[in-house]
Amino acid sequence: MPADPAQEHPRHDGRSAELRGTARARILDAALAEFHDRGYAGTSLQAVAKRAGLTKGAVYWSFRDKQDLFLALVHERLDLPAEALMRLTADAPSDVETAPLVSKGMAELVRTQPAVLSLLFEHWAMAARDPQLRPDWVRRQSELHSAMARALEARHATTGVPLKYSAERLATGILCLAGGIAMEAMVEPAAAPDELFGEILGLIYDGLVLRASSETDP
Repeated sequence: MPADPAQEHPRHDGRSAELRGTARARILDAALAEFHDRGYAGTSLQAVAKRAGLTKGAVYWSFRDKQDLFLALVHERLDLPAEALMRLTADAPSDVETAPLVSKGMAELVRTQPAVLSLLFEHWAMAARDPQLRPDWVRRQSELHSAMARALEARHATTGVPLKYSAERLATGILCLAGGIAMEAMVEPAAAPDELFGEILGLIYDGLVLRASSETDP
């Protein structure tokens, strides 16, 4: 008699002691695979649970809905590393040039997380068309822009160069630049080498220095 597949691969609810520490990671890994294979719209929590070897209830134990799961995935795989690069900008001594380090970190993120980035761009396109998806997208972007603005203000305080431009607007421009370069690098890496983002950041900083000096000259 053939073995029962349910007995060969039992599915768990994710709440037992041996699974509590791993269920969330298993769900996120399964979600990324499902999103990659089927796209955001085509992915269901049932399919994520099945791929993770858990019950659907286990997914709901950790995540409110598909949107919540998606945002958690993006936060852990993209936003946390990006925030680490922002802290590098904010905390580095004045004699350390941060742009090349940030550029290298962003290039590594593009190489290691292409599936998450592809999903992010797909979700942007959907949020642009669907008002129900838009608020969460806008909220995430707002949080990133604010974090970047704080990093820029801290960096200019460290270097002693007055920031004569809105930190929020500058943060928006830099994050848009990063997203555009990431898109290019994923399709045509030769057109967006690792150092490109850092070179543009250097040009922006040079312009800010020039603006600060011209506005303080008598």
